[in-house]
Amino acid sequence: MQIRRLRLRNHKSFRDSGWLNVSRNFTVIVGKNNVGKTALLEAFRLNDLQARPHRSERRAVGVPLEPQTRVDLELALSGKDLKRIQLLKGARISIPVPEGELTGEQRLAFARDIYELPELILYLTTTAGGGFSAIKYPSHQLFERGANSICVETTPDQSLQEIMFDGPGLIDNDSLPSLIHDGQSRDIYVFRAERLSIGRTIASGETILRPDASNLAAVLMALQANAHRFERLNRHISEIFPTITRVSVATVANEFEVRIWSVDIASEREDLAIPLSESGTGVGQVLAILYVAMTIEKGLVVIDEPNTFLHPGAAKKLIQILRQYNNHQYVLATHSADLIATTDPEIIQLITWSDGESSVQEIGSNKLDDLRRMLVEVGASFSDVFGFDRAVWVEGPTEEACFPMILRKLRGATPLGVAFIAVRNTGDFERKIKGDQKKLIWDLYERLSSGFALLPSSVSFSFDREARTQQQIDDLKRQSRDRVHFLPRLTYENYLLRPDAIANVLTAIPREGQGPISAETVQDWLNANGGRFAPDGAWSGDLGSAKWLAEVHSPSLLTELFNELSGVNLEYSKTIHSVLLTEWLLENDPRALDELAAYIETLSPLKASLADGARESRRYPP
Repeated sequence: MQIRRLRLRNHKSFRDSGWLNVSRNFTVIVGKNNVGKTALLEAFRLNDLQARPHRSERRAVGVPLEPQTRVDLELALSGKDLKRIQLLKGARISIPVPEGELTGEQRLAFARDIYELPELILYLTTTAGGGFSAIKYPSHQLFERGANSICVETTPDQSLQEIMFDGPGLIDNDSLPSLIHDGQSRDIYVFRAERLSIGRTIASGETILRPDASNLAAVLMALQANAHRFERLNRHISEIFPTITRVSVATVANEFEVRIWSVDIASEREDLAIPLSESGTGVGQVLAILYVAMTIEKGLVVIDEPNTFLHPGAAKKLIQILRQYNNHQYVLATHSADLIATTDPEIIQLITWSDGESSVQEIGSNKLDDLRRMLVEVGASFSDVFGFDRAVWVEGPTEEACFPMILRKLRGATPLGVAFIAVRNTGDFERKIKGDQKKLIWDLYERLSSGFALLPSSVSFSFDREARTQQQIDDLKRQSRDRVHFLPRLTYENYLLRPDAIANVLTAIPREGQGPISAETVQDWLNANGGRFAPDGAWSGDLGSAKWLAEVHSPSLLTELFNELSGVNLEYSKTIHSVLLTEWLLENDPRALDELAAYIETLSPLKASLADGARESRRYPP
């Protein structure tokens, strides 16, 4: 049994969610805090739905709230699933059959055929505190309702494990919704974003986990009888929590108690096993989730924010294990880009808040595949861009690390919602090759910024001037529609040519039998060699010259300087030594990077982000 689609109406922040598709495997719910993710997940609690009417400024003062929360769903099951549920419940039911010219035997055959269907779709609705009913008669919608309602009565024969069929009569009844309502209660579990206190329960022989998992100890005790499956459960727990070697269940008076082992079970030191109620690590929640995944045939497992009760690494391992039990549907709400990537969902439902209510936008498998391909093309990961409003694509990993560091130190904070991401290969934007490849590269970044609601909606670029003529710079600005910006100096390293900073970084390099390198030594080297790495007319012998600082080829200069002065033929590394130089300057003379900080602030997404931040601070949450 699977939920294909679902629609939530008049519940908390939702006036009407519209029809939402649910994947056969993984569906992920994303959105900012307090936009309605948890409210949407509550819609899956079909047997425990609480009426929480939607409140809106659109409703005039004094007008009563619509009292009922309602969930509509499109549910798919096979004829074999229907038979299994009916035999399990032992229920006599009425199945609507067509009117018209059919004989009694033909109507019986119609009912029999329903139990043989590979897929039967039921269109159902429920309200808080109520059972299922048909959205319109009949619930299976295999024919249009006529003037009369004719049903075939079916009765389960427990001894034969078969369904018996009675003759059709004029019965205005459709028992399928009520049967499914009773049957689905053991197949749908919604796990809240919390640590459950479920370590003990009254001793019983229960094998079905309650919706609140309060009988976890009892069902685990029963599971121990299936030694192979219980060992597999323990293996999964150790994979998720490496410090746990074993989970066991003990009898204490008239209760069962779950215990957690962190010592080798071969030690036989049961006195060192800790009650689950004292573990405080989310183990109980994971045990309940795994029990459901491992013991029910086809279920729906809903998990709200697994990162709230699990370490990120443990949460990813849990998802990887759940993927092994792919007979179930999983619906996950999360803020974690890494967890979304691990889940690899077929559907992402993005919840947003606007005009006093929550709304949902689906991002389906085709768009997700397209997104993955584009991110691979640009050398970025989903976690690099997920959840940001704006992206600044920078020259390389040095700028990716240092730009936000500079803003935090010199401007107090990095503007909200802005990601700095290194471009994999800046040459792609200007390489001379056949066709419109350069245009395709720009189009790729354009699509990343405009085609996906999960990604930054605004993009700009920051490149070096190194090896670029003024004509090339002008061409890039034009092709990008002025979204490309260029450092005022030749490269990022042109801002790091401070003798005292360089001396400090060089001194920190292990050099056997040598003392510290002084700033004077570095300055003497620069005075002697500064002209070798500058264009004609740029070197005047003054290390503080604005022209020299702007035009000298500092990467080559620093490579040779480190090689000669380190005494160990050290190669200068941008990603290591440029970052160290930046950190030293920010700590000891931050004003030296004022010009660079001012440049970073001019990047258009940052200016817009400051305005967005001001607007966000004035916005009350839903």
